[in-house]
Amino acid sequence: MKFDAVREKLEGQFQNVQWIKGSGLDKDALMAQLELLEQQYKSATMIRAHGFALIAKKAQIAIDKDDIFQDKIDGYNLIKKFRIRWEKALKAARLPREAEEVTKAWSVYGTYHATSDYSHTSPNTRLLLQVGISGLRQRVIKAGEAEGLTEKQKEFYRACDIMLTAVSTVALRLATAIAPYNQRSSLALTQIALGRPRNTYEALQLLVLYFFLHDYVFGTRIRTLGRLDVLLAPFYEQDIAGGVAREEIGEMLKFFLHKFWAAKVAYDLPFCLCGMDEEGQEVTSEVTELILECYNSLNIYSPKIHIRVSPKTPAKVVMQVLSYIRGGNSSFVFVNDETAIRGLTRVGIAEKDARNYVPIGCYEPAVWGMELGCTGCGGINLAKAVELTFTGGRDAATGDVCSIETPFPQTYEAFVKTVKAHIAHLTDRATNYVTSIEPYYGTVNPDPLLSAQYDACVEKGMDIYDGGAKYNNSSMSFYSLASLVDSLCAVKALVFEEKKVTLPQLKEILLANWEGQTQLRNLALQLPHKFGINDTQADALAKELSAYCAGLINNRPNGRGGVYKAALYTIDHCIKTGKNTMATPDGRLAGTPLSKNLCAVTGMDKKGVTGLINSAGKLDGSLFPNGSVLDIVLHPSAVAGEEGLAAFYGIVMTYLKMGGLAIHGNVFRPEELRKAQQDPESYKNLQVRVCGWNAYFVNLTKEEQDAFILQAENAR
Repeated sequence: MKFDAVREKLEGQFQNVQWIKGSGLDKDALMAQLELLEQQYKSATMIRAHGFALIAKKAQIAIDKDDIFQDKIDGYNLIKKFRIRWEKALKAARLPREAEEVTKAWSVYGTYHATSDYSHTSPNTRLLLQVGISGLRQRVIKAGEAEGLTEKQKEFYRACDIMLTAVSTVALRLATAIAPYNQRSSLALTQIALGRPRNTYEALQLLVLYFFLHDYVFGTRIRTLGRLDVLLAPFYEQDIAGGVAREEIGEMLKFFLHKFWAAKVAYDLPFCLCGMDEEGQEVTSEVTELILECYNSLNIYSPKIHIRVSPKTPAKVVMQVLSYIRGGNSSFVFVNDETAIRGLTRVGIAEKDARNYVPIGCYEPAVWGMELGCTGCGGINLAKAVELTFTGGRDAATGDVCSIETPFPQTYEAFVKTVKAHIAHLTDRATNYVTSIEPYYGTVNPDPLLSAQYDACVEKGMDIYDGGAKYNNSSMSFYSLASLVDSLCAVKALVFEEKKVTLPQLKEILLANWEGQTQLRNLALQLPHKFGINDTQADALAKELSAYCAGLINNRPNGRGGVYKAALYTIDHCIKTGKNTMATPDGRLAGTPLSKNLCAVTGMDKKGVTGLINSAGKLDGSLFPNGSVLDIVLHPSAVAGEEGLAAFYGIVMTYLKMGGLAIHGNVFRPEELRKAQQDPESYKNLQVRVCGWNAYFVNLTKEEQDAFILQAENAR
């Protein structure tokens, strides 16, 4: 079947699904039966396992006659409702003050964000494809027969068996339903239900079915499909050797990739390509290039693709991706193998394991199939620490004490010291909440289906959310480094060097949002010491402060037997935190966005991408094992033709060779963005790389659109 012939029919396959009449219970009837499980079973593990099995057996199913992959069962997010209810009750009973504190910190003050994180998971899809559902089931059954097991271990193995059996049940139900229309699809589903995948088609079908059952039905987010070229290489090579045409495999990949686009996966589902393996050898292969070709031909932005770059990654593949980006398909991020691996070893991960990392979510490295990284636990608003230094620990908008109370500093050195003290306090409060709730993960969100793929979980008889993985780490990010650096540079210049204003006067000016101080504000905006322009003073301060922040987090014990990993990215939180941060000394007005990721403050990157790379490249990317990223914007004229593509390659590789962890970006003209803002209907397919995901430009808020336009105007 040719993909292009049925693409239009597949676009809306997840909207208004036509369930097979009489194939099962509707969601209301299912939920009524699911609720009875809480009376029947005492533990969350068994309630969730039996709930999943109930849906597998009794929910309505649907088939797509025009698709080559089947995946639809009517149980979306039903089991997730248990977790939401249980966590709410847990907070009320065990953590009422902590929960109230973190809610207010984020929604009212914008000081820090802290949350339980069940959703940044990295399934061991390699083992899944190697042994299949039946192989996973056989090993948990065998492990459950060992002598001397505790009741909790026995329950764990039973739950794994129940859930794996349920996956096979769904596969067989779909196989029967599709058989009259597509025998090949039926046979593939039967094979993955009872054995293991034997070819590329069956491997892709298993990946599709597993994702939608785990993510949509079981309700725990999968934030990577893993290293897709590594997964498919043995099947691809076998198929090619057996006479299957490359074009035929390409058609399968188009159906597969488009599936996740049609599903509208929140923040886009990623997978990874290229990079080194456990032995340090490059994995890039023919299937890598085929995946890229098929993806680009579809003109979609989800799934999104992480490109691992090792010293041995072929330049032609990197340039292939860059050619797609300059053509408007910007849903890629390049991740530096050497920096990522060095960062993971800093937090106790064995180097061989670290080499087999996979970026989670946006760009957060975690060991594939060995680490539950919980890479989205929260972050600290660095710019807020400047506000708190001026106000003595009070939120400027409400007057509430929201940090430690500190005396008003008299010197620049004291000012910086006080800023650091507030950063440290906010970090303590954020991690305190995460560490406090983590011991309850296993009672709120046990996941036998994920656990069954982790060797350490099966060996211990322990759920992955109880600390069963080999590595059980957590995370905390630091937001808006450039806004912090530029603000401190402005304090130093305006108050202590040029003496344009006293520190108490500057406080009042900022509280008044620069009202009546146009001349002074313009001076602040035009000061020479800014991060992102290769300024020695600003960059040295950025290096000092980033290292200080990393030291507050890395290797701090968490609540699941692991440690915290620091990150230095902001994603779109720069808008939320900006709304809750008063005016800053660098000339920014109250409520406006703060800086994003490792970018300069918007509009301050006056020396273009060269200055930005030279500044960001001075930071030690390995200090942030949970990720950091540099966003760049280039004008199309800068990357046009063969010379332009070579220049683009040079930009990316220069940053990675300087030790940067990750880099992504956009190529567009500011005038094109302005036209799109004024005439969205004519530009509805214009993609932009937002943070760790893509979006259509016309779907962004005007505030977000204006920021991109300003970046494009400064692009060189």
